[in-house]
Amino acid sequence: MSLKAKLKRMEVHMKQETKPVIEQHEANHSTSKSWASLATVAHTFDEHVCYIREVKHSLDTQYGFKTFRTYRDDLMQWDNQSFSHPLSRRSVPINKLIFFDTETTGLSAGAGTQMFLLGFACFEEHEVVVRQYLLPSPDAESALYHFFLKDVGQLEHLVSFNGKAFDWPRLKTRHAYLRETVPQLPQFGHFDLLHSARRLWKNELPSCKLSILEEEKLGIRRDEDTPSHLVPLFYFDFVREQDPALIASVFEHHEQDVLSLIALYAQITETVIKWEERTSLNERLELAKWHQLNGELEMATTMLTSSIHHLQEQGSAKAEAYFYRGYIFKKKKLYKQAIEDFKEALKVDTFRFKSAIELALMYEHYLKDFAKACTYANQALSYATVEKERLQALKRIHRLKRK
Repeated sequence: MSLKAKLKRMEVHMKQETKPVIEQHEANHSTSKSWASLATVAHTFDEHVCYIREVKHSLDTQYGFKTFRTYRDDLMQWDNQSFSHPLSRRSVPINKLIFFDTETTGLSAGAGTQMFLLGFACFEEHEVVVRQYLLPSPDAESALYHFFLKDVGQLEHLVSFNGKAFDWPRLKTRHAYLRETVPQLPQFGHFDLLHSARRLWKNELPSCKLSILEEEKLGIRRDEDTPSHLVPLFYFDFVREQDPALIASVFEHHEQDVLSLIALYAQITETVIKWEERTSLNERLELAKWHQLNGELEMATTMLTSSIHHLQEQGSAKAEAYFYRGYIFKKKKLYKQAIEDFKEALKVDTFRFKSAIELALMYEHYLKDFAKACTYANQALSYATVEKERLQALKRIHRLKRK
């Protein structure tokens, strides 16, 4: 069904008056075949229903640029890596990953926002399985969380997109309210791909929304997908009518979300591990800074040196590579190399202030050449563009004058 047709149908339903309760019960009996057509089954707990949908995809199914088998093989590469990384699943079996996402009635953290669809994708032996748990009415939360937590209890590690800040905290809050009636909340590890995507591509893409990443990095297009901002409206319509057809497009939208997490995790993995053959110069520079932050200084130095050699012009990117490599050399007490790199970075406007400050620090503290330290501190003052920088340079100048 096209998006236009979905909206038309929704408009018709919203204009209809609420039907009597007796008629609604009769309609529920007549829709069992419709639920079956959506691969969805009603499960009862504590006298409430949760609808569970299960869809299986062969590993040879093409999704975006690659098949699920290739994505799995990409993720298996972590097993052969010796360096540490926040996204490494080396200690986590591939079939213990939970590619997790939710749908909610709003984006706020207020009491009026409710999670109505929980779901995940996971790798099994010969396929990728998607399981989705639908809340048919606000009073059925105990059934929703009972079945979801029962099924994820054997898994170990969440993979989400902004799940650390949004999905999982809200789920934990609802679980605290229901904890007397539902299974215990597992202690999952968590890979949040939003932060990784931003680190790699925030300067390259107009946005790091999942839909943008799908098109630009994963080869996935959602031509007939229900827009995210309309998903709550379709759900409200479903709650009123209890017509499975009204929630079908929401299931499809959410299914694509969790499958895209597999593709995105694999793409980021390829970028991190096969950086020499798979990365742009911008990605290489961002990866180097990421490794530096993680304490992998040798890996970071190698990437920064590669970036410097490949960048022909003495522009902002090359200055940035020199600056961060100089910072690593300084940390390793290789002061001569650090000074050389900071002087190279000093040639470009965007890194002049930072480089001059670093040179002033090095000549003062490590080489004890206070005259040169004062020269670079004064240069930093001349390069300052905001009051905070000006005060920082003046503080250093006054400190040196006292010596």
